[in-house]
Amino acid sequence: MKSREAVFKALQEGQKLASKITGLQYMMTEGKLYSRHSERNEWNESNLGFDNPPSWLNLQEMKS
Repeated sequence: MKSREAVFKALQEGQKLASKITGLQYMMTEGKLYSRHSERNEWNESNLGFDNPPSWLNLQEMKS
């Protein structure tokens, strides 16, 4: 993603994002950010704020 703002806009629009580096997946529900490892089914509330460029530059939309 190009910016922190683009990440939050995509998440607020219901997109699920995944890190190309760590494999972590992110989604937002009712204004809360959730994450999970790609091999798990359980989503956990995340406090990640995407405060530095590496945390958003490696995110991409998950393909269904």
